[in-house]
Amino acid sequence: MAHYIDLSAATIHWKDYGGSGPLLVLVHGLGGSLANWDAIGPRLVDVGRVVALDLPGFGLSPPAKDWSLETHRHAIAGFIEAMGGRAVVIGNSLGGLLSEMVASQYPDLVEALVLISPATPPRLPDPHIHWPMARRLLIGATPGIGPMINRQIVSSMTSRELVNDLLYRITHKPGRVPLEMVESFVAVAEARSRLPWAADAVPRTGQSIRRHLVRRRRFIEMIRAIKAPTLVVTGMADPVVSPSSVAWLCSLRLDWKLVLMEDTGHTPQIDSPVRFVSVVEPWLRAQLEEEMTA
Repeated sequence: MAHYIDLSAATIHWKDYGGSGPLLVLVHGLGGSLANWDAIGPRLVDVGRVVALDLPGFGLSPPAKDWSLETHRHAIAGFIEAMGGRAVVIGNSLGGLLSEMVASQYPDLVEALVLISPATPPRLPDPHIHWPMARRLLIGATPGIGPMINRQIVSSMTSRELVNDLLYRITHKPGRVPLEMVESFVAVAEARSRLPWAADAVPRTGQSIRRHLVRRRRFIEMIRAIKAPTLVVTGMADPVVSPSSVAWLCSLRLDWKLVLMEDTGHTPQIDSPVRFVSVVEPWLRAQLEEEMTA
């Protein structure tokens, strides 16, 4: 069931998948929405209460005062507080980076982290970098040019074409995505086509991601400040965030667990939801049981 909640940082559209017990908060990536979790949300309700949110300006959440990562981070922290004050946070791509930011700055709010192909500074040279995708992301995050190009793309394609293009980029095999999920993505794209600010969400947030990731020393300090136990899952065929970058990220935290999923792309929770849950659920149960007995 979908709801809206007014927070100090933003008004947030969110969905309750059900369940009871520990809170699990799901945070989508750049250009995504809470619909990105429809394949795994219902599968995690045996672990706890599962909720997902649309970041400000994405999905059906109206934009906040700006598109900065700090504003998104405040919105997530405020959402967790409103939902009960402590959560397991599961984030994909941009959502993974934002989850790291929340965990490092609000350690009392985060019980554990699951990072799925989290946005991470590139490592060069890197034989795994998908250069056409890297160029597309770089151009999209360029001030002035990025927003103009994105508006042209959005205005020149139907909602279904936009969804098909997105799935081609973020999944390893788009044909595996369940039809009901595809239709849900199309419905969100149709709704966003009527919102005047929707085309600015990806390029302007992308600019903030770029500014954050080029500060490598600050990024490393953030990662080392995280206290929550962390599982990192990445697709071996990810063209957006190189598996080499994710391996470097985990080299900063040898206490984190890294799982490399073959035959998946940037969104394993969409590519292979059953296999993804089979990896995540046992780890979550072990962490939550340890927390209860501590």
